[in-house]
Amino acid sequence: MSLRIVWYSVLIWITAFLVGSFIFLPWFYVVLPLSILLLTVYYFDTKDATGNAIGFGLLVAIAWFFTIVLFTLLEIIGFYYFDFAYYFSDIRNWLLYPLVLLIPVVYGIILENSWNKKSKKSKVKNVRFRKSLTEDLLPKSALS
Repeated sequence: MSLRIVWYSVLIWITAFLVGSFIFLPWFYVVLPLSILLLTVYYFDTKDATGNAIGFGLLVAIAWFFTIVLFTLLEIIGFYYFDFAYYFSDIRNWLLYPLVLLIPVVYGIILENSWNKKSKKSKVKNVRFRKSLTEDLLPKSALS
């Protein structure tokens, strides 16, 4: 696992902790997904995801999930003194895990679909360009 994946998972965990501390409950359900989405978009902005964004998103999601679970267990041990019932009674703590698993994968799917659409458009333009070149350069009797 690369240091960058661990760093972004720690950053997401800290962001979730700060959003949960300072944002009131109705706005929490809007702010947390947006903050995780922004971090995911910024993370995918590198050239690491070229070619297979879905697989890269799945790998990142699994790595982020396990790192965040580890830090959450350390948080429970440190701050809540092994009180799992108290920690998991708050629904905000349950929201983080599906978001961390789903947002990178869904963003990877969207990213790969946009890459495929761009490549299909460029292929269509190339085919049209080649067809127009052959029609212009070759006589009509050679084409039929």
